[in-house]
Amino acid sequence: MGRNVDDFDFCLASHAQSLLEGLQRLRANPKLSDVTLLVGGREFPCHRGVLALCSHYFDAMFSGDFVESITARVEIKEVDPSALEMLLDFAYTGKITINQANVEGLIRTSNQLHFPTIQKVCTRYLRQQMDATNCLGICEFGESHGCPEVSSKAWSFLQENFEDVSRQEEFLQLSKERLAIYLSNDQLQVQEEQSLAEAVLRWVRYDAGPRAKFLPELLELAHLVSLPDHNEPGAGLGASQRCPGLCLQGGSSSGAQKRPLTLPQKLEEVLVVVGGRVLEETEDDDGGLDARATPRNFAFYNPKSRRWMALPDFPDYNKWGFSLVALNNDVYVTGGSRGSQNDTWSTTQAWRFCLKDGAWKPIASMLKARTNHTSAVLNGEIYVIGGTTVDIVEVECYDPYNKSWCAISPALKYVSNFTAAGCLGKLYLIGSCAVKYNALTLQCYNPVRDLWSVITSPFIPKYLSAPRCASLHGLIYLIGDNTKKVYVYDPEANIWQKVGL
Repeated sequence: MGRNVDDFDFCLASHAQSLLEGLQRLRANPKLSDVTLLVGGREFPCHRGVLALCSHYFDAMFSGDFVESITARVEIKEVDPSALEMLLDFAYTGKITINQANVEGLIRTSNQLHFPTIQKVCTRYLRQQMDATNCLGICEFGESHGCPEVSSKAWSFLQENFEDVSRQEEFLQLSKERLAIYLSNDQLQVQEEQSLAEAVLRWVRYDAGPRAKFLPELLELAHLVSLPDHNEPGAGLGASQRCPGLCLQGGSSSGAQKRPLTLPQKLEEVLVVVGGRVLEETEDDDGGLDARATPRNFAFYNPKSRRWMALPDFPDYNKWGFSLVALNNDVYVTGGSRGSQNDTWSTTQAWRFCLKDGAWKPIASMLKARTNHTSAVLNGEIYVIGGTTVDIVEVECYDPYNKSWCAISPALKYVSNFTAAGCLGKLYLIGSCAVKYNALTLQCYNPVRDLWSVITSPFIPKYLSAPRCASLHGLIYLIGDNTKKVYVYDPEANIWQKVGL
């Protein structure tokens, strides 16, 4: 059909929202609903079309050749009525409030009734809320309710934070079978080899009577070679007199088949350096430097021994402007530029140095090419911030468990001189625009809500060139290259202070 010059196109922007609100009001009148759900003795009048659009379960029920497709009253068994009520409210309003009290019930019910949007957002909420006090329970819940993303992240969190997790009440309440599964994991990372023994002893002493008999088996699973020196004789060990002998034999009792001894990973904090060579004007990307003559570009410094040690070279010698971050004791390098000083281009490449294999491996490419960006770790995920060619701070997130990137909301204020750190479950972006001596701004990202906010904080430093920050014990430490001063920010108190050196 052709158009006339006097045709007028009209679109009511509020129509979709008004329609949803109208349907929500119609639910209160049973005469205007076409189906009533019967759950746990409660009745929920609603509309087949709305349910079918939000739930694969109801779509199949109402569009298939089932008696429920024509009956006015449908009974659904083994479903939590409170959780169902929240799902129905979401179907009609697009809004839902998730908290620690209802998230497990929502996941359980959304899995039963196949509400994919709620499944996804609840799974992300659980992953973002994970800490040492709840990761074991979240792991078991994810395994029992078909949430592999949740359980795999919980496993990874346990491996990296075993010592903290083992001090929590949740660890002490583990069943013997579940504890044995965790101790059998040879990827547990500990600062001291005795930490596993101390964790086992804490678990036994929590209920010494029935648990003492399991001590030799648990210590053997942990591949332990000795008990802690400060172990008190008889402190919950009276029923296991053969335990010291077992430990001295490297974890093999007289009746057990011997196996190779694998000690837990004993870790030390080190400083990692990648790159650092200047690209000369006469060099291009393909020549000008013999790779065999290139100095080592990847090393770490041990502050205890005060020694540098070389590691396998980062494969991309001539790249600059990349960002570096560590996660789960692996090193990740993202983005950066290639080429000569007269012809450069940003890349989407990302690399991971796997500590276990001792080798660099490429990972999924970023969604955007980035140079001179920053990266930070938050809740087991990597966030890369800025460094694109547009005048907004674009952000994306890498999930090492799905091995994929996803875009998140950009920062509210544009900054080109910035740094970032994850702290207490949120991402903090500190920086200023390119104008010299422009004041720093503090922006905060909430990953659960995918929402940025600008924080007005007393005593924030006025200006720092090339700022860098790090998070430690719930505080953020900030320094720049134009000052010897160090500043510390307390997110809970929202106060900046100078650090005395």
